[in-house]
Amino acid sequence: MTLVQKLARYISIPILTVLFIFNLRRILFTLAILFTARKNYRSENPADFPDVLVLVPCRNEDAMIPGLGQAVARLDYPREKLQIVLINDGSTDETGKRIEQQANGRPGWSVLNLTKSIGKASALNSALARFSFGEIIYVLDSDHRPEPDTLVKIVRYFDDPRVAGVTGYTKVINPTGSLSAYYATLESYVNQLVTMRGKDRLGLAPALLGSNCAYRRTALVECGTFRKDAFSEDSDLTVTFNNRGYHTHFAEEVVSWQQVPQTIHGYLKQHIRWGRGLNDVARIHIPEVIRNRDLSVPLRLELLLFMAGYFDRIALIVVGVISFLDLIFKGLSPFPRKWFYFVLVTPSLPILALFFKERFPLAMWVRLPLVPVF
Repeated sequence: MTLVQKLARYISIPILTVLFIFNLRRILFTLAILFTARKNYRSENPADFPDVLVLVPCRNEDAMIPGLGQAVARLDYPREKLQIVLINDGSTDETGKRIEQQANGRPGWSVLNLTKSIGKASALNSALARFSFGEIIYVLDSDHRPEPDTLVKIVRYFDDPRVAGVTGYTKVINPTGSLSAYYATLESYVNQLVTMRGKDRLGLAPALLGSNCAYRRTALVECGTFRKDAFSEDSDLTVTFNNRGYHTHFAEEVVSWQQVPQTIHGYLKQHIRWGRGLNDVARIHIPEVIRNRDLSVPLRLELLLFMAGYFDRIALIVVGVISFLDLIFKGLSPFPRKWFYFVLVTPSLPILALFFKERFPLAMWVRLPLVPVF
């Protein structure tokens, strides 16, 4: 065995191990969505609904505010049990003015103006400290457009006192607007309708997504509210809640609409931010998850894999490079080529399963061959 082959072996063994674990995880979640049923939560008498505080943090998003106001005004929930707070996080454009216009004359609507930007997590904490109303805190980003029945459906999950957080299903407005938009849509749907749906059915801590997301106030306060220096407050709370013995849920019937990035630059900027957030969560929470013996082994393993972030994608790229070089320089890799093909092809199985299960339109199918290129 040559030195180059030895090096390829030392690189390949841990990389293949990581990918086999992630691929088995994908297969498990795919089987879960195909062969297990989800629990149905029914809406009851509105008199039994909890008080809900809707928080909408905004920063330099004045163009989004009119559509946001219209969507929030259409929320179908008992008005005496609902308060809405639009937060201006130190915007330098017309956002402050726009949200004042939206709140003006609408009972139950308030505006919180922050003189300087303090970040989403701290802005939410400021609103929580200022407004004591609400057993359930519903957080919405300014570019989301929730369906009118969103609150009615999401609060039912909190009938179980062990539930601390619930995230809804974000549908994409512009799925075929560009190749970047298509790929971002595909990622979003696989993450939500395969990974998070599968995790929900198996009781493995589906992630909270930050918008179209509800929290139990008492659990939020018990866990220290939103960590002010967190790059990804939603992922941070996902781990915190489950580490404290609470549950999180993915509510696929709770729908909000959003536009995904149209350009590669926008796509990369978004994913770098998400990757940075997961790295921060891993730095803070991995030791405590490993030490927490109250967590079941499957749940502990899943939380660790969740915090691994995009590591499987890096591993996939390395395997692709080794496979390509092995085609050019015969015998470079000491492993059978089919091992590499297996880990390269397996990620496509959840995609195909999702396309068939959800009966995606032809416009989504015809673009599918472009995914490996992207």
